[in-house]
Amino acid sequence: MKFLEKYRVPIQQALNNFFDEKLPILYPINRWGKDVIERLKEFTLGGKLIRGSLILFGEEMFRGEFTSSAIKAAVSMELFQTALLIHDDIMDQDTTRRGKTTIFYQYAQLAEQMNHKDFYHFGESMGICVGDIAFFLGFENLSELDVSPSLLNKIYKTFAREITFVGLGQMQDVFYSITDKDLNENVILSIYLYKTSRYTFSLPLIIGGLLGGARKHHLAGLETIGENLGLIFQIKDDELGLFGNEKTTGKPVGSDIKENKKTLYFWYLSKMATEEEKKEIASLFGNPNLTEPYIQRIHDLIHKYGIQELVSQKLQNLADIVKKEIFSLSLPVDYQNNLMEILSYNLNRTF
Repeated sequence: MKFLEKYRVPIQQALNNFFDEKLPILYPINRWGKDVIERLKEFTLGGKLIRGSLILFGEEMFRGEFTSSAIKAAVSMELFQTALLIHDDIMDQDTTRRGKTTIFYQYAQLAEQMNHKDFYHFGESMGICVGDIAFFLGFENLSELDVSPSLLNKIYKTFAREITFVGLGQMQDVFYSITDKDLNENVILSIYLYKTSRYTFSLPLIIGGLLGGARKHHLAGLETIGENLGLIFQIKDDELGLFGNEKTTGKPVGSDIKENKKTLYFWYLSKMATEEEKKEIASLFGNPNLTEPYIQRIHDLIHKYGIQELVSQKLQNLADIVKKEIFSLSLPVDYQNNLMEILSYNLNRTF
């Protein structure tokens, strides 16, 4: 999505300025003020900044340009993204992200070097605090948007609502990591929708639309586009978690199996496998010590039942919804093409 590059540059600069401004405020509190800012800065700027870029893109679609308010909102969006990822890594017990040590595990290693007997718990505790700080920094920054009070209220409420939805989606995801009770395809898609889809695409596009003065039917269209783009994004994420290259994705292959994540791949396997294979699958999903041969066994079963083809059809159905909605919004052709490029990226991404 090369067209997003022009939006990333001002966001990067604004994030650098934001962290530099916060450093002298937090530094005097205690030894962790400087530590937190440095870790948050490196982690946040290490991301793709897609969500923040979509805010600028969304505003420009309707205003013809992006403003300093959109850049400021994008900074908050990326801080929220950072906070959610920090907490997600703790829940998933992932020690690497983007090819680097996760925030909580950095603190765990620090405690281990100090010979702390419960270094892992120390790391989790510190990581929770850092994630919380990122949330509150994001909302503090958002409160300073130079827009009308009524628009600020809409934006503030929209962010708070969607992040609340993420929390509920995450709780559902964690719950189904310990049970298959009442699980079905709609439940899995609902987890995807609220844990990832809406806040990844619907939220930034709507915030951009609000800043750009978009009408209600445009906002509704952006919401639909975002939801389905996000579902595609998450389904592809599952695919990369199973079949991707760790050097490219930055996360261990098979981590979803070890964490007993209830993905569409798991659901189709559980419906199509023989009774003997179901017992085997049950013994593999949720096994933290899973080795390469067992991951390959899951791959073999997925190929055996043509599950990748089923998933591909699901992706195509979602893509058709996105295309229909894009061309119903009567946007300038350039922006329609940009939205189609986002769709293509999600369908074909490899990291």
